[in-house]
Amino acid sequence: MRLARRANVLLPLAIGLVGSVVLALALIRSADTVPACEAVTPAAADFEAAPFAFDPEERARTFVEAMADDDYETAYGMLALEQLGRGGLCEVGLEGFWLVVAANHPDLIAIETFSPLAYDASSDHLRVVLRLTMSGNGQALESRRDAYTAINLTPDGRIGWFSYLSILTDLGPAPESPPPPYVPPEAFDEFRVTFGKAPWELAGTLTMPKGQGPFPAVVIIGPGGGFAGESPNRWDRDMAQGLATHGVASLRFAERSVTHALSAARQPMFTLAEEYVDDALAAIGRLRLTPRVDPARVYLLGISVASFAMPSVASLDPDLAGLVLISPSSGYVWDSAWRMQQEHAKVDRTVSESEQHSIEVLKARAAAIEAAAKEDGDPKELGVRIAYHLDLASYRPENVARYLPIPMFVIIGDRVGVSPIEDHEAWLSSLRRRGDAAFRAYKGHVHGLFDVTKLRPPALRSVGHVDEEVMIDIAAWIDGDWPELSCDEVEHWYAGCHGG
Repeated sequence: MRLARRANVLLPLAIGLVGSVVLALALIRSADTVPACEAVTPAAADFEAAPFAFDPEERARTFVEAMADDDYETAYGMLALEQLGRGGLCEVGLEGFWLVVAANHPDLIAIETFSPLAYDASSDHLRVVLRLTMSGNGQALESRRDAYTAINLTPDGRIGWFSYLSILTDLGPAPESPPPPYVPPEAFDEFRVTFGKAPWELAGTLTMPKGQGPFPAVVIIGPGGGFAGESPNRWDRDMAQGLATHGVASLRFAERSVTHALSAARQPMFTLAEEYVDDALAAIGRLRLTPRVDPARVYLLGISVASFAMPSVASLDPDLAGLVLISPSSGYVWDSAWRMQQEHAKVDRTVSESEQHSIEVLKARAAAIEAAAKEDGDPKELGVRIAYHLDLASYRPENVARYLPIPMFVIIGDRVGVSPIEDHEAWLSSLRRRGDAAFRAYKGHVHGLFDVTKLRPPALRSVGHVDEEVMIDIAAWIDGDWPELSCDEVEHWYAGCHGG
């Protein structure tokens, strides 16, 4: 198959150095590249009935290679139009999309897998991240550039979504984040451990402070398969090592939707229990058995969509010491995608027409999934297995948390980007009458509690670290040292406050 190609029309890189552009297809409007939309049909490819019964990496490569070879008939035939939205596709077209990619370096030299597969149960998509090595003339090494594309595959092998993580720039691949500068290496030890039951064994990193102990400890769970490989930063490592310098042990790990992504995706039934709950409970049990850990002071700490599962975990473990929820999600799970996309679109303070279209596509899909989960729609028309959503049809994490008999600490950044402000308000509303519920907001911080005033754009490629103050606050809260301010005033949030 011919990979190298030369674009006859060079288009400006309209999205420049923006980091994560999560759009279905609409990246640039070009009147010369509108496809014959009426000829495109949403018919599924001829795959077996079993979910994801194909090679996902090969399937993703086939899609990219088809565009590189100007074989748009093949590329269009691979799309799940009912998920992408016909309007955006007709306005832009794959031809226009590829011209953006190939504008400055049109020769595609090589395609390779960049990060592990990841399964997102909420969308029922399997994610493949590819690195595309490209060149202006196919020879000069200094002219080569890398682009990174995330392609989400549906259970029948179609393209349900894709985005660019890093557009062709002079910066090269995003660098790996070094250890945080505020962490002295001699303050802790780290060990690889395994836990869980076959066939879902997981490997984790145990971070132990130096000293005799016994130490309080946290199980750290991440934002899920939908975010795997997006950033050079390692917030879970920063959190673990930062907490260790303040006398808190931890266990962090990649959940089965990443470690066993393809096996997880091929399960006929996959619910929140398989996605997070079972693994979190196993990690908590493993941490309690660790020497120098106080088994009575084991907490669960999670960020973003992982926090969605934390009340469910706590309801099954009466001995859990408490929850630390960072930028927690609220509401119903099917609404998460469009609300996060809407918040992301606000980053530049302007929601473009193409961004609004993507939001509307996701909102319509969320409404259809909700109807199917409440037995008022046909899930087969959605191309999604409904078991995950049926399991969560009446589940809202902030409502479950309200009745948990354990302390909780809710932490947010006040900059938009991923987590809508409505999520924070929902958690405050649910827990505001509880004196054992603590809250803290950080000015100028984004979703992962990075201080964006200290980062250089583009944000996705910027190497940064979780603010050290976050670890200081978590350790203080665990030790029972927390301000007596109530959360009645907005400024109290920035100083640290509690409900009740």
